[in-house]
Amino acid sequence: MKIFFSMLLVMSIFSGCGKKEKIYQFNSKGIEYLISEAAKGNRVANDSLSHLFDLNLPAQSIINKIEIDSIKNNLGKTYYGVVVEFPNPFFNRFAVYDSVMNCYFIDKSLNGYLSLTSIHSEKKNYFQVFEQFTSKDILSLKRKNLYLVKDNTVNLALRMYTQFFSPDDQLIQEVETFTDDLIGTKIISEKGLSPQQTWDTYSFNDVSLKYESPENYFEKIVFQLTNQFSKKLEKPFFYDLSSALKELGVKLSIDSVQTYNNFKNKKEKFSLYLPEGWKSIPDISFKEILSANLEGTNFLNASLGASFGVMKLKENSKAEDYISVPFTNKVDGNYSVRFTEKTLLDHKYFVCFEIKCYTLKYLIVFKCPETIYEENKQIFASIVNSFWMDC
Repeated sequence: MKIFFSMLLVMSIFSGCGKKEKIYQFNSKGIEYLISEAAKGNRVANDSLSHLFDLNLPAQSIINKIEIDSIKNNLGKTYYGVVVEFPNPFFNRFAVYDSVMNCYFIDKSLNGYLSLTSIHSEKKNYFQVFEQFTSKDILSLKRKNLYLVKDNTVNLALRMYTQFFSPDDQLIQEVETFTDDLIGTKIISEKGLSPQQTWDTYSFNDVSLKYESPENYFEKIVFQLTNQFSKKLEKPFFYDLSSALKELGVKLSIDSVQTYNNFKNKKEKFSLYLPEGWKSIPDISFKEILSANLEGTNFLNASLGASFGVMKLKENSKAEDYISVPFTNKVDGNYSVRFTEKTLLDHKYFVCFEIKCYTLKYLIVFKCPETIYEENKQIFASIVNSFWMDC
């Protein structure tokens, strides 16, 4: 059953890349052919692309577009940036390979319509990907991503919103200055809200290899306006494993849920999907944010410092018996779902969900460090959105 959230868990899953024997030299046409075959379910092609697609899901015969650009470093080595856009954005991909198909980066977090270019600052090379997508049915957003290619590695150096259009507000963030050390932006209001701050500066951090802003002012405006925007949702708000299957016409029966969800608690009557790197710890007490003692299963990713706690509630109890944060959002479908806004506490983000189906009721508490939330929010969304209960 799909759970709808607000902007707090808008679409970032980044996966590692395996190494292969260096046998063939590929150009952009050869890579495009492999991608087309892998999307159709060709396992050999997908293995060559370091498992770009999940072949446990239905094959994708329709591809909106494949864009490929290249960067050549000072040693003459060529890196190929690849964007693959699908009708269902859950399957969208950005990846970087070299001519012998070594994989350096895969990003599975991109939304909507995509475009790819290679750009340069003074001494650095980047692949630039723009996303254009909608939120809450009618909000129009654009986002800029810069992937730094340096010393045989690729990493996400910048992700920032560049546009927010709603019926009442039209805001744009434009890049005015772009150097190796900083990015300077101008914030423009074309309609509605007049921002108190009309600029921002993103400084390059030599340790994290990212452009970072202490203010991140435009993103805060985008989140604020999105969370405040009230409209009955008619379209899926974001895509994850279960919603992608439903979008493709795959019925989520008990059997199919049991197939895709790899953690099953028969005693507590729930299951969910845990990506690689996550583990479950049973019978844990959650005291950090709860006002009363409650035990359940904790799902932990130690490298990220992120976790989900799943606690079964008694039939006559409610989430407010254990937590004082208000549950301001509600969606009624096959399940009744209430959830809080994203809350920052001691440099950690918290979001809580109460999910009810007949007599079964669960409290889910999510937390992660503030510094890693943006890059990993799609994987967090996919875990919670895979939650299934036997009611």
